[in-house]
Amino acid sequence: MNTSNLQGKVLNSASFVAQFAISMINLALVYYLRLNFNLSAQLIGLSAAIYTGTYFLFCIVLEPITHRMRPRHSVELSMVGMAFVMIALLTTKNIIFVFILLFFYGLFMSFLWPQVQTWLARGKEGDELSRATSSFNSSWSLGAALSPLLTGTLVAFNTSYPIVVGIVLLFSVYFLIAISTKLVPSIRSIASEKENIAKGDLVDQSTPLRFLSWAGVLVIYAALAILITIFPLYALDELTINESSVGLLLLIRGMATFIMFIVLGRTSWWHFNKTLILSILVLYSLLYFWGTMIESFLLYMIFFFISGILFAFAYSFSIFHGASGSINRSKRMLVHEVLLTSGTIIGSILGGYFYEKFGYDAVLKGSSVVVLLPLFFTLIKKRG
Repeated sequence: MNTSNLQGKVLNSASFVAQFAISMINLALVYYLRLNFNLSAQLIGLSAAIYTGTYFLFCIVLEPITHRMRPRHSVELSMVGMAFVMIALLTTKNIIFVFILLFFYGLFMSFLWPQVQTWLARGKEGDELSRATSSFNSSWSLGAALSPLLTGTLVAFNTSYPIVVGIVLLFSVYFLIAISTKLVPSIRSIASEKENIAKGDLVDQSTPLRFLSWAGVLVIYAALAILITIFPLYALDELTINESSVGLLLLIRGMATFIMFIVLGRTSWWHFNKTLILSILVLYSLLYFWGTMIESFLLYMIFFFISGILFAFAYSFSIFHGASGSINRSKRMLVHEVLLTSGTIIGSILGGYFYEKFGYDAVLKGSSVVVLLPLFFTLIKKRG
């Protein structure tokens, strides 16, 4: 097995387990904060915005540092830091301290995904880049898909159980990277992004479609944040859907995303397709509008399944078109992460506020309008 394939397997395995742990912790926090601290939907949305906000902030602030770090050091720091933050969170009864800990949770997370994505995409273009990003996407999305089902089951026993499991998994990723580094010299020798650029003689061939793709991932992540953060509360408050059933719905969404990532990784017809990028936004808008009419669990299953498919397109557009032709992959992956995180913050804060003020249907209708904003601005620019 060559070095590139071995690195890919290690990083994809790490991405799967890390995302499984993070998704488990993030969903469990919704129930943990509601049942242990009796927080409102708005404050729970704010708590999610704290760690996504600090993730967003430190992805930018720490970029000069991570740009000079070896990728393995960055990932190891992230895993250990997040694990210890969650240990501290489980030991406190002070909600202010919880919010402070969530701040550091986001800080340590900022050392993870931009570095992993840069590491995987380094030196690849075209179909090779598409396969590498698809493998990464399939890995983390499978973790995100499987995690909610186990989380919902564990939460039914105790809200702290899934957080404990998440902590164990974060430490396991640290040991995976550390052991792989010791056993495989080629992984240990991987240079920082700054060193890699300095050694190369590269010409920038970026595509302008990255801007539309980035706008799409921003608005769709805002809509996704509502689905992940607000829907569990809506199901708990208004529907006869228990925690395990919510986990099943999120599993369906995640598995649809996972399968679609595999399909997109094996095909190229979607590369540089502007019409398709805009069409996905329109379909996502129609899906959320239809979501206000759903009255059965079966239809919710279909809703979450379609949502997962459309999300896979939007995410793939952003990461592929952002990296394609670029010299400085770390900055492009940073932009990708900053935008999806911005969308998560917007969705978490505004979703919680509007859910309390106007109800779930109003939140979905608002989301169906928001996801059309890139299309709206594209039409204005074209006419101008």
